Amino acid sequence: MNVLIGACAVLAITSCVAGCATSGPASDSVRVATTLDEVASCKLLGKVVVSETDPEKEARHQTVALGGNVLLRKTDQVWNGNAYQCPAAVR
Repeated sequence: MNVLIGACAVLAITSCVAGCATSGPASDSVRVATTLDEVASCKLLGKVVVSETDPEKEARHQTVALGGNVLLRKTDQVWNGNAYQCPAAVR
């Protein structure tokens, strides 16, 4: 019986550690660009249009949903823009 309790404890701890070690959302890896020069060697995937509720989060999420890793914002104040897939999206 003690072996079973011990095994369950190890399983529970392992599950918690594995869950804590997962990486953040893919949208966290989206780089934001503000000039066309920054995406010159990238593939345009589509438009990103967001609401006013949480525009940064929504823009990053839409960029990932389109398969992108870079968001070219319309302006510094507006999160609408275009999603791009770039070969090396270095921050």
